[in-house]
Amino acid sequence: MRKLRLFGVAATAVFVASSVSACVTVAPYQRGILARPAMNTDFEQTEGAFRAHVHESREGATGGFGTTGGGCGCN
Repeated sequence: MRKLRLFGVAATAVFVASSVSACVTVAPYQRGILARPAMNTDFEQTEGAFRAHVHESREGATGGFGTTGGGCGCN
């Protein structure tokens, strides 16, 4: 019974510590850096096309990206 209670306390402590560590406050002067176009992954068209190709190759299907081909990756 004591081990079960100790396990519950330890599990709760780990959960609280992991959820508190994810909280962060961004200062106003840092928001400008985070809002740069380079931080946006959709900004680069070639990167989006590459990611779509990789997704199509892994899933074995094509759809919604405007390309055709098989799942082998040899479009």
